[in-house]
Amino acid sequence: MRKVSNQIRIIRIPISTPTLYPNTETNSYLIGNEEESLLVDAGYDQVDTIREVEKAIQDHDMVAPKRILLTHYHPDHAPGVRQLQHFSPTVLCHQKELEQIKEAIHPLTHIQTVHDGENIQIDGVNITIIHGPGHTAGHLSLYIPSEKVLLSGDNIVSDGTTWIGAPDGDMRDYLQTLNRLKQFDMKKIGPGHGDWVLNPYEKIDFVMKRRLKRESQIKELLKDKQSLSSEQLTTWIYKDQIHPSVFEVAKKTIEAHLVKLQKDGLVQNKNGQYSLLNT
Repeated sequence: MRKVSNQIRIIRIPISTPTLYPNTETNSYLIGNEEESLLVDAGYDQVDTIREVEKAIQDHDMVAPKRILLTHYHPDHAPGVRQLQHFSPTVLCHQKELEQIKEAIHPLTHIQTVHDGENIQIDGVNITIIHGPGHTAGHLSLYIPSEKVLLSGDNIVSDGTTWIGAPDGDMRDYLQTLNRLKQFDMKKIGPGHGDWVLNPYEKIDFVMKRRLKRESQIKELLKDKQSLSSEQLTTWIYKDQIHPSVFEVAKKTIEAHLVKLQKDGLVQNKNGQYSLLNT
């Protein structure tokens, strides 16, 4: 008999983490029911993880997860698996981040890789794996067709835009991923940080427009100033808009845009000085 949508639940579990401003929490998601469940992401390796996950299990009459899918290896998403060793979980990740995941969750060793388009089941309900690089090379999102819900990982965050920066980030891949995510039939997005996104298509469009606007700013500055370093570009673009403590983060984002523009054949880099190519 076909499962109906109310036979699984998707519980957002915000876990306090020292992540990038303006976020103060990383989301885990518990998907399932009293028979079977899957946990998506686990936050930092801190006691908050086990406390919040076990509270969610009890509050929502769920069974403890035997599988934990990690959207990516970053320290605010993966190492918290160590706090959940007593569940004896199998950890799921993308092949491209297998080595980083092994390091992030050591000493746990029971890891399986999943691939784009693969369907896994929770008590008979299909969940589709999406490989969506950009934030990291092996980043995963999940789509639950019966609920029309996308769990985006850090491809989408509730407040503002996702950080894309070296050495992990690829702006060209990220924009392609966002275009692909728009093709899914969604009622809402469960982001990597922040509350549910209830206007999924508008949110994705907002992020894409913000990224393309930043790219246009870079090209206009290079047209006007002829040649600039990534530090100079960051200073011109952000001016007094950001706190000095996040300047390096902003600079890495600008550098990710510059890498994309070089791949697109629009910009060249000579000894750290960027300029437009004549096209």
